[in-house]
Amino acid sequence: MKTKLPFDGFYLKLLDEQNGTHEYEEYLRNCKENPLTEEEQREWTESARAAIAELEQLNAEPEPTRQAAEPEVEAEEVPEAEVTAAKETSIPQGEGVLLLPAEPTVIPEVASEPKRIRITELVKENFKNWRDGIRIVFDAGVNSGKTYFILNVLLPWAYQNHWKIIYICNRVPLRNEVQQEVERLGRTEEKVGRWNHDLQQIVYETRVTNKYKDTIRVETYQWMESFCKGNPKEAMNYFKSFNYIVADEYHYLLTDAAINKCIDLSYVTLNELTKYRPVIFMSATAHPFFHRWRDETNEVLPENYYHIPSDYSYVERAVFYWTDAEEIKIIRQEARRGKVLVFVDRMSRLKKLVKELEDEFAGEIATACSPYRPEAREFDGLEEVLQDGKLHKRITIVTTVFYNGVNIKDPELICIISRLWDPIVNAQILGRKRPVSKQDTCAVYFKGYSSDRIKQEREHIGKRQLEPAKKWKDGKSDPEVWQEYLHKPGIVEMLDKYSKTVNRDEYGNGWEWRRRAEHQYLVQMDALKLMMEKGYQWGMLYAVVESDALLSKIEPLRFKELEDYIEENLGKPILGEIMRKELVERGCITNPNDRHKDKSEPSLKIVNRYLIYYGVEVRSDEKRINAKQKATFWTLYRL
Repeated sequence: MKTKLPFDGFYLKLLDEQNGTHEYEEYLRNCKENPLTEEEQREWTESARAAIAELEQLNAEPEPTRQAAEPEVEAEEVPEAEVTAAKETSIPQGEGVLLLPAEPTVIPEVASEPKRIRITELVKENFKNWRDGIRIVFDAGVNSGKTYFILNVLLPWAYQNHWKIIYICNRVPLRNEVQQEVERLGRTEEKVGRWNHDLQQIVYETRVTNKYKDTIRVETYQWMESFCKGNPKEAMNYFKSFNYIVADEYHYLLTDAAINKCIDLSYVTLNELTKYRPVIFMSATAHPFFHRWRDETNEVLPENYYHIPSDYSYVERAVFYWTDAEEIKIIRQEARRGKVLVFVDRMSRLKKLVKELEDEFAGEIATACSPYRPEAREFDGLEEVLQDGKLHKRITIVTTVFYNGVNIKDPELICIISRLWDPIVNAQILGRKRPVSKQDTCAVYFKGYSSDRIKQEREHIGKRQLEPAKKWKDGKSDPEVWQEYLHKPGIVEMLDKYSKTVNRDEYGNGWEWRRRAEHQYLVQMDALKLMMEKGYQWGMLYAVVESDALLSKIEPLRFKELEDYIEENLGKPILGEIMRKELVERGCITNPNDRHKDKSEPSLKIVNRYLIYYGVEVRSDEKRINAKQKATFWTLYRL
């Protein structure tokens, strides 16, 4: 076999001296017996020159340092007689060959079903041709191998070429998870020898190192924003020192724009970096960005756009509920079968759920919210809620801090409940469950919203978010427009209390427009418009997956307690008031027009409207119970 090693294999000689081997002699003998042809020699020379040129270019760039962000750990003092021999080699075998580990399949494939494609299979060898100044988009659903590609394909390639990657994500738990995976993949054991004076011999110990520690850095967008705000010029120079920029969970710029005033810094910085480095944008739900770059601005070329639809085959049914009483009953019903994960929209609702459920599930409820909230100390931390990918308690109630960056590989999780209406957020919520087999499925319950509520939400967004943004932008060309707007009664108070698109500047003397927050509300307005036109259930589920994949899984809300009552009393005449009470309690039956007022007795017509979903109806008859009195009896019949 013809082999030409860099620098004529001089490092083999050093290893031979350390390990007592003869690989260098064997290499020289092989070169003598199998010399390269002139063409092979020319190809090798050109390859070497190209590698040297790349190294020179890399060395010309400023060396990145972490001193500004974290103190550097002092190196451990090494004895003079230290000898090192690597237990495992981290350099791929063969010139220019990259050996890829097989990507684990999370869900075993059934022989009759097509194997789900992964990002690694789409990209193939294309990543070797990614050059500075391009956008690469992974528009792919959860569990499609986006992070796997970065850590198992791109990272070894960068390590082999002495290049560097910075990996940016949106949550500290996700950052920690990715960092742990980097350390696992880069784990290298070395035998380190030192002279033992007592034994008068070299004693070997095993030292564990991370071969990737200088190849990749994992941080959050919030860290990036803080860095850029403090020293924008040096921050940009630092980011340019990396050969690849990875922007994971890029939907963060949509979902968090209303609560993070510095989020525009992430957008501007990444956008600027696309002029100098290959930037890889990854998300399952950042379609408003990705589609615009692909279809309108041509900022991403078709060959650099990789799309894999989201796979929600593990969702066995999608059910909508409408009242808080129904929500409580759903949680109780499902928690008796397995684990339940509940996403709430307000802290007050989280506290109320805990109070109402602790009578039956005392000690089995876990809660979590953002650690930055004042109330955080009242609840469990994320580490206590999720341990080794499994939920710690039977019922877990969380805010949207849990909606991404958390992977739940727990077959006991059989139900997810969401009170949120935003399709992008709900798509991320569904993605928290990572099924471990085809049998690992779950039911999903969404809070339903009426057309009046959707209309009200649109009006609030228009008045409190989009109108202020428009007035501010108009005021840049005509300052009187903005001043007239500010002087309208109640406008300043409204801006201070509700507006996320226009805020006071950091000094409190002026006003500033937040571009990404406006974009978030424009996207929400489009989603709400679809819900108004098609109905909430259809509009929300279609927007979640941008297809009708979940629409066929919609099922009516049914309670097992009511199903059991129907089976037990089918065909039996029961006093109407008694049956009405039993049906109402077991089925959470209410008058639709007084859900938020004092409850009134639902009529027979309303009761039957609910019972349609159970395949039965109530028929009312008057019967004489004695010589002087009659009574109304209700009887259940199959439809």
